[in-house]
Amino acid sequence: MLLKLGQKTTLVVTSAAAAKEVLQKQDLAFSNRHIPDALHAHNFSEYSLTVLPTGTQWRFLRRIVHTNIFSDKSLKAKQQIWDQKVKELIAFCQKACMSKDYVDIGGATFTTSMNLISNTLFSKDFIDSYAEDSSKEFRDVVTNILVDVGKPNC
Repeated sequence: MLLKLGQKTTLVVTSAAAAKEVLQKQDLAFSNRHIPDALHAHNFSEYSLTVLPTGTQWRFLRRIVHTNIFSDKSLKAKQQIWDQKVKELIAFCQKACMSKDYVDIGGATFTTSMNLISNTLFSKDFIDSYAEDSSKEFRDVVTNILVDVGKPNC
């Protein structure tokens, strides 16, 4: 089934046979997507694994990422750090509960998520504490980037 959503035509797969055809046999034809103009700034779209079209450059970068970051060995080595980050989040929430203080769940989960990602990629925390001020500016920057990237091209 084809749907026209605004200016985009969207394919909706409605059966197992069609899904198998699309995902296994026609995957290259359906794997690329439209890249918003905002991601073309500073040639970001030419070097980012997330927006590169499937091809030689994408396969090269994906192989590097898979081998060095997302291999089973590498991910298992990070498991202890991830457990520690979740324990830090729980401890922060328990401390706030004991002092009858509120918890900014969005800020706390943002801090934990950023630190999980940064530890996976760089073995270092991006945000040092759960204090509201420490992550607010970075969170605002990330939010603004996502808003700008999500805007339709005009």
